[in-house]
Amino acid sequence: MTTTAHAPATGRTAFLAAFLWSLTALPLALWQLASPGAGPFTNPTERQAIAFPEAFPDALAPSLLLAAGVGGLLLARAKPRLWPLTAAYAVVFALLVPTLTLLIMAGYLSAFLMPAALIAGPVLSARGAGWRVAAAVLVLAGIGALAVQGTLDPSTLADLLDELGGGLVDLGVYPLTEVWSAVGGACWAAVTVELLRRRGVERPRGPWTSPERAAKWGKAAAYTAFACSLPYGLTRLTWLTPWPYLLDAEELAANPDVRLWGLLLGFACLAGGVLCLGLVRRWGERWPYWVPRLRGRPVPPRVAIVPAGVVAYLFTLAGISFPIMAVREGEPEFLLLFPFPVWGPALAAATAAYAIRCSAAE
Repeated sequence: MTTTAHAPATGRTAFLAAFLWSLTALPLALWQLASPGAGPFTNPTERQAIAFPEAFPDALAPSLLLAAGVGGLLLARAKPRLWPLTAAYAVVFALLVPTLTLLIMAGYLSAFLMPAALIAGPVLSARGAGWRVAAAVLVLAGIGALAVQGTLDPSTLADLLDELGGGLVDLGVYPLTEVWSAVGGACWAAVTVELLRRRGVERPRGPWTSPERAAKWGKAAAYTAFACSLPYGLTRLTWLTPWPYLLDAEELAANPDVRLWGLLLGFACLAGGVLCLGLVRRWGERWPYWVPRLRGRPVPPRVAIVPAGVVAYLFTLAGISFPIMAVREGEPEFLLLFPFPVWGPALAAATAAYAIRCSAAE
């Protein structure tokens, strides 16, 4: 009875969210229509995805958005047979409208968290007081070495923060419209699922959805996602050596803020790859020994599923726009450094397998 009551409530929430989102599309479209060069959907930097050819008028995109908003208000009371239309809304606004901006901003946020993780992680994960003291000494030694090298010089940190702050100011409200579009895609995906449920479309579960089978293909997917994190992460670590990859040593020496930012992004990428393994390892199901107050307790599934699902979405999104950008700029080899077309689906599959195993254990 609880499940039956929960499904209609969830469905009503999805329809309401899609309706409210469509309502917000109208003023945004009118704003962009009135200010083609300064509206919310105008990216101050080069747009990193498929853009309309210059032959099309500036009013085309906001006019289509206006029509989509009106159509969304009507579809918010859609019958089950109209699920292909709501699915189209989900695909367009979740995968075709957003660009790499969302992934870049997520990378910036992860990099900002890295200093705390790199300092606290080794100390917390060490077993015993003696090893923790040794880990703290090594961390302090590493910080000292980077400070002497110039990477952690106060002026370097100031330049980095100034550059990042200026970049965010230059982007204006554009990143918020990307988030708005992604949220809309999620709303319409939820509506589509609800319409299919009402339509009674339930595919029989194959043997691959059993917890035992999911554990096998989920493990393969998780290790694939981990492997995808290595090229970029390890490349950035070469910036600590006299033989850096992608940039010249002289250029890095002259721009220590660039070196610092690259290292933070590289460590964030490698840390994310390790977290992928948590989807198939025991410490992804029970808090490891070094987590204060929680050690040994079960990990709430949403703690792993929600962030992993969001990152899988961002990587899948990048798997659409990044290859286009790489080919357009004549650098297809960057796909080896950023294998997003494989990375995103692999992480999504690992997350789905984790969810199957967790639901079976409940």
